[in-house]
Amino acid sequence: MKKIKRTPENNQIAQLENETARLKKKIAKYEAIELKQNRFGLVWLDVPEAFENDVENKLPILEEVPKLAISSKDDKPIHLLIEGDNYHALTCLNYTHKGKVDIIYIDPPYNTGSDGFKYKDKRILKEYPDGTEVPKEHPLRHSYWLSFMQKRLELARDILKDTGLIFISIDDNELAQLKLLCDEIFVERNFVNIIIWKKTNSPKAQAIGLGNQHEYVLMYAKNITKLDLNKRIGIITNEYKKMFSNNDNDGRGLYRTIEIEAHGIQNNENRKKFKFQGRLAPWLYSKKTLENWWKDGRIYISKTGRFRKKEYLNEIEGRLVSDLWVDEEIKPLQGASSEYLDFATQKPISLIKRIIKLCPNSQTVLDFFAGSGTTGQAVMELNEEDKGNRQFILITNNDEVTNGKKHKIMTDACYPRIKNAIKGHGSKKSIDNSVRYFKTAFVGKNNILKATDEDKIELAHNAGGMLAIAENTFERVEENNYWQIFENKKQYTAIYFREEFDKFDDFVERVRRLNKPVIVYIFSWEKEFEFNEFEDDKNIKVKTIPQPILEIYKQIYNLV
Repeated sequence: MKKIKRTPENNQIAQLENETARLKKKIAKYEAIELKQNRFGLVWLDVPEAFENDVENKLPILEEVPKLAISSKDDKPIHLLIEGDNYHALTCLNYTHKGKVDIIYIDPPYNTGSDGFKYKDKRILKEYPDGTEVPKEHPLRHSYWLSFMQKRLELARDILKDTGLIFISIDDNELAQLKLLCDEIFVERNFVNIIIWKKTNSPKAQAIGLGNQHEYVLMYAKNITKLDLNKRIGIITNEYKKMFSNNDNDGRGLYRTIEIEAHGIQNNENRKKFKFQGRLAPWLYSKKTLENWWKDGRIYISKTGRFRKKEYLNEIEGRLVSDLWVDEEIKPLQGASSEYLDFATQKPISLIKRIIKLCPNSQTVLDFFAGSGTTGQAVMELNEEDKGNRQFILITNNDEVTNGKKHKIMTDACYPRIKNAIKGHGSKKSIDNSVRYFKTAFVGKNNILKATDEDKIELAHNAGGMLAIAENTFERVEENNYWQIFENKKQYTAIYFREEFDKFDDFVERVRRLNKPVIVYIFSWEKEFEFNEFEDDKNIKVKTIPQPILEIYKQIYNLV
């Protein structure tokens, strides 16, 4: 294949198209102002965010740090740790994981004034123009927080599967604002519930009002119509298990008995009586159903002669869970040091486990405010308990925080915690898992709206880490100045990243020698193009770079 030359006119046309798209978006935004002013919802001053080192003018990528990988020989999914600002990491995940994540749980800053949340205002930075700090009670504090959260929640929404759920921890400071913001981003009809959980054993002293013991978790569906609402979302708690105390030693295990005869208001004049096993009663079920239960040994007769049904614990998938979580399984902050590290805002592992259990078929769990890594540890422990194969993706920056001592969030807290959980620490046994460590990085000299051909070439040359994540192929097999090859136990990912095609025939020959299915990425100036070299091999699927990545980024930039 010959290199397709790009003229200056091509670059100018591409940039004009991007600028046109941006202006159209801006016009549509202004046209909607009057509608927004007359609608019900949340309105605030949208504050542009300033990022360090002018990275907003470059293209984000994910680069692996191989020396920090933790490997095991098991067949479990490989977990991901991503160090960097979650806005840029989520931008990259919108390419690698768009529509692939089952559960998102986040514990964002609560904007209390003392939780370390500082929004970098692009216009006036952290202070008023005269240098004074914006006070906690100023309305602009809410605008800062809402602007910060909106961009990240919009990115998170597109990463969720249609059947996915997002859970957001919050307290009273921003609960009302967050609810309205989520109603707008996820659409109000996709609101599921607000979980209230007991955080402390004793009320926290307040300057005004009642003592506080609880926090909230907002729960939204990506698309509530895609959820099977006929199947109850439920979990089995220890408190619930205590109801199953009977055992006939017949191999079926513990059971409880439930009513099958109508009593009280259920036994009304419309309820018909009929004889079953010689007993005339107003039954709650049909005669055929009762006969099937009798044949199966599921009818229990009490000492007083009343008939009841045996309900076995091992056949219960779950029970309808209350939105009030105050039972003994959720460990409160006080008296539960094994659940908490030295982060004042950390959540108990038991809370995260219960949230994940609400989604029994979940495979991928994302936390983009990962902090000390509680969600990662919860996923690994839960996999050990129920033989699950969930994968976690944790995103956190490496800013320095002070809470009794200075430490960096990712390198001093999150990564060591996950490593200790895998290798075993203290009295805890090891959990055999694998983790790959990535950092956000930036390429090019311009953002997507002004990207030149040079920027696109640099993106293609450095996209290998993201493509490995997208295809879940992390083992590096081969790398040279023209291509990269990664693999897992089921497939390869082969990437020809150069715009010159003078080594392409060699690449084709190399791909044909691979002994597993291959996803092939080939440099192209267009999103799609005709490619015939592999059309005779059904085990080889061809995709292009960098244009599909740029298309995702373009959609994101046009939201801002």
